[in-house]
Amino acid sequence: MKAPFSQFSNADLDNLREKANAAIAHKEAQSKGQREAKQKLAEEKRQEKARRRRRARAKADFAYFCETYMPHAFTCEAAPYQKALSRIVASRVMRKRDMKLFKKLVYPINHGSIVMPERAQFNGILDLEPRDHGKTTRNVKALPMWLLLNYPEQYIIIGGASGPAAKKNIMAIRNELETNQLIIDDYGVQKVHGNIWTQKQLVLANGNAIEGVGRGQSIRGTTHGFLRPTACILDDVITELEKNNKEIRDKCEDWFDSVILPLGKGMLIVVANTIMHHDDLPSRLLARIREGLLPNWLGLVFSALTPTGHSLFPSRWPLADLYELRRIMRKVWWAEYMNMPRSRKEQDFKPEYFKHYQLSDLDIRDIDIMMAVDPATGMETGDYSAIGVVGRHRITLVDYVLFCNGWHESDLTFAKRIVEVYLWVKNTFNKPPKKVLFEEVAFQKIYKNSVIRFAKGHGVRLPITGYKPSGNKKLRIKSLSPDVESGGVQFLEDQVLLKSQLEEFPRGHDDCADVIEMCVSEFETKQFVGSATPNVVKKMKSAAQRLARIGGGARGRM
Repeated sequence: MKAPFSQFSNADLDNLREKANAAIAHKEAQSKGQREAKQKLAEEKRQEKARRRRRARAKADFAYFCETYMPHAFTCEAAPYQKALSRIVASRVMRKRDMKLFKKLVYPINHGSIVMPERAQFNGILDLEPRDHGKTTRNVKALPMWLLLNYPEQYIIIGGASGPAAKKNIMAIRNELETNQLIIDDYGVQKVHGNIWTQKQLVLANGNAIEGVGRGQSIRGTTHGFLRPTACILDDVITELEKNNKEIRDKCEDWFDSVILPLGKGMLIVVANTIMHHDDLPSRLLARIREGLLPNWLGLVFSALTPTGHSLFPSRWPLADLYELRRIMRKVWWAEYMNMPRSRKEQDFKPEYFKHYQLSDLDIRDIDIMMAVDPATGMETGDYSAIGVVGRHRITLVDYVLFCNGWHESDLTFAKRIVEVYLWVKNTFNKPPKKVLFEEVAFQKIYKNSVIRFAKGHGVRLPITGYKPSGNKKLRIKSLSPDVESGGVQFLEDQVLLKSQLEEFPRGHDDCADVIEMCVSEFETKQFVGSATPNVVKKMKSAAQRLARIGGGARGRM
């Protein structure tokens, strides 16, 4: 029997082999293509499933939308108050746990505006946050996009102090919609042929729209098709240069009442601001919420430092950074980061009150010297350990602040500093302080004895005297105001920390102010008789008597 293919020549066999190999290769390629197509289809299904899952979660969770689609804008871990705010803005309702959180983070004076809505939902949210705490990014950029991309029939108004300010916010949103690849992948391309896509107005592929307006702009009856505005977000509607102009503040409130409030029935209004003036629009709205004149509104006033002394936004502003910022910004800190601006009328110690002198102008022979010490009781509060030295002229009774400063340092370092300041006074003026006053409360009493032992160990005998202040410390410091204004207490130019604490009083630290008041009060309760003392020694006034000059009205304000 002949072998298979024996009748074929070698050339024929080669042709057969080539055809067979080509068929096998074609079949393998076809199978590979089918596998790749199948894998591609499976991957597309997986990606589509992930997209649907992301979109579904983002629609229900505004905070998730921010973290997932805008991680470049939300680089810090969200603080608890920000997550609670996101829940309220998204649902327009406030849970009891969120209300409890807000009352823990907000100072008691502002609890009156943290109220549940009379109806099912809030009509407005007044979100007053410190500078650089993400309120604009969250409320003006992320919130509109979240609404526009996830909910149908949305027409959103964004208001700013001016037309250019509003355009800037619209352009930021436009940039995200055009360049954010994850938003494009999950929600599609939003700029489509025929839709409005300008610097002040955007119409998305789903038909939703957003428009930017400046304060004072007339938008009565504005619509997008047949749709009235569903949300209005106002961000910093008054500028730094305008805040002190009452006419502008009045016009701003009139615009809000006559134009913004009636824009659309059921519309959500979010006012995101830092309080720039005690009588600006946010302050007026806050008062109206407290008085029940803006029902179904929530008013939240946050401070960078909470009532318990913690950072409101710790991932962005650690406590140490806030303390440093507080020292740098001085009284501006209270408006920009604590939302507690103060009018000049409310200031007990205005900058123009401070009268300055030169050490070379003093005849030290006619001056008695008093020194006071106030060690900090704990570093967690940021309090200063302060030393003050005051010289009183025996004839004019003018008090000259010879030295005053404060430090954040250890107990041992501060003990050394007390001795150094005492010796500086003794060597500079050829006379030591009559007394070194040491407030006698629990910790200070123990520390006082340690300082005495430390000084003796270095060959110095400090005339330390226990000091028991009478009355409220704030009232005692406030009682210095008339004397400071009249020049009865005078300062050196370089006593910056002391003067800044007096300007900020009664807010902020008062350690330096306290030691000066201790010296002045001790002079007035003890009479130091010297060669230049007049024959008739006037009876010294107590802190309470000094305060009486101010009048009952001022005492009532305290």
